[in-house]
Amino acid sequence: MKAGHRANLLIALFTLLVIVAFGYAYNASVTRTVTDAIYNDRQALTDYNTEIIAALTQTESTGDWAQIINQYDEIVISIKDSDNRIILRSEGRSRSALDVRIRTPFDYHNRAYMIISSMYLLRDYTTHTRELVKFIFIEFLIGLSVLCILIFVVYTVILRPYRRFYYLIEQYERGEPLPEQHFRGNVGRIYARFLKMTQNLEQQQQTQRQIIASISHDIKTPLTSILGYTERLQKGGLTQERQQQYLSTIYAKSNEMQSLINEFDEFLSYQMETAVHTELLSTEQLCACMRKEFADELSFSGIAFELNNRAPNAMLRVDCAKMKRVAGNIIGNSAKHVPQPGGRIVCTVDADKQNVFFRFADNGDGVPEDKLTIIFEPLYTSDTSRKVAGLGLSISKEIVEAHGGTIEASKASIGGLELCITLPRADT
Repeated sequence: MKAGHRANLLIALFTLLVIVAFGYAYNASVTRTVTDAIYNDRQALTDYNTEIIAALTQTESTGDWAQIINQYDEIVISIKDSDNRIILRSEGRSRSALDVRIRTPFDYHNRAYMIISSMYLLRDYTTHTRELVKFIFIEFLIGLSVLCILIFVVYTVILRPYRRFYYLIEQYERGEPLPEQHFRGNVGRIYARFLKMTQNLEQQQQTQRQIIASISHDIKTPLTSILGYTERLQKGGLTQERQQQYLSTIYAKSNEMQSLINEFDEFLSYQMETAVHTELLSTEQLCACMRKEFADELSFSGIAFELNNRAPNAMLRVDCAKMKRVAGNIIGNSAKHVPQPGGRIVCTVDADKQNVFFRFADNGDGVPEDKLTIIFEPLYTSDTSRKVAGLGLSISKEIVEAHGGTIEASKASIGGLELCITLPRADT
C-alpha cells in the first residue's frame, strides 16, 4: 500500500472514530434525557394515582367514578376488579406503545381494585417539532457519515487492491512485465504466487528457446559440412581414397547429429512423461540390470566397467526403467570423457539404515570444482564447441528427485568425476 493511500486510510479511520464518539455522546445525552423524562412521568403518575384513589374512596358508589377519572385529560385511566376485568376506562386518547404506565392497588368497600394510569412518553418533545426534527437529522447525518467512511475503507482495503491486481494482469496479457507490488492480506499472497508462477513460466520458456536455438546451431555446423562434402562428391573427379575420406566424414557428422537429436528427444520425452511407476526391487536386481545393459557395450569401446554392490539385500521402491535411464545418462556421459582405451568407470553401492548410495566414478577429465553445482542445468556443457549438453544429467536429476532422492557431484578418487545418488530405503 502506498504512503498516500495509507495516510488517507488513517484519516478515514480517525474521522470514523470521531463520528462514532460524537454519536455515542449524543445518544448518551438523548438517553439520559429520556430516562429523566420517564422517571418524572412515573413520579407524576404516582401522584395522580394517589390523588385519584383518595377521590374514589370518598364516593358512595362506583357509579360516581367515571366523573372523577374523566377530569384528567392528560392521562389515560383504567380500573380493574379483583378478577382482572376492566370495569371502567377514561375517555380521550387510547394507549400506545410509548406510554409510561403505573399500577396502584386500592380497596373500596372491602373489595380489591387496581388503577392503571398512563401518559405518552416525551409528550413535551412531540409538542416541539423543531427538537424532534433536529434529533432525526443528527441521527441521519451520523449514520450517513459512518456508511460513507465504511464504504471508503472497504474500497481502499479490499476493492482497490483487487482492481490493481486485475489491471496488472491485463498489462501482463498485453506483454508488459509484472512489477514488484506489495499487497496486503490475501491479495498479497495471491499476487506473490501469481508472480512466482509467471517468473517460472518465463524462465522455462527462455530455457526452451535457448535449447531450440542451441540445437539449431549445433545441427547447422555438421549439416553444413555434410552438404559441402556431398556436393563435392556429386561433382566427381575425386580419387577413391578422397571419396572414402569424404564418406567417412559425412558418416561421422551424421552420427554427431543423430546423437544430438536423440539427446534432445530424450529431454522432451521426459518433460512430457514425468510420472514414476515404482516397484519394490533390491539393489542386486538393479545392479544385474546395469551389468547386462552396459558391461558389454563399454568393453567394446575399451572402457573397464566395475560394479561393486556392498548392500545387495537393501530394498528400494523405484521405477526400474527410469533408473536405468539415469544410469545410462551418467555412464554415457562418463564414456565421452574417459580415455579410450584405458577408460575406467566404477559403480559402488553402499547403504545405511535410511538410504542407499550409488556412486559413479570415472578417470576422465573431470569438472572444475566451481562448476560442480551447475553441471545438472539443462544448458551446461564442458565442451566449449557445443552449446547444448548436460540434458542427460538434467533429466537424471529430475528422475532422482521424483523418487525422493538427491544427486551430487564431486571429484573422484580415481581422477575424474564422481556422481553420488542417494535414495531412501524401502525396508526400514
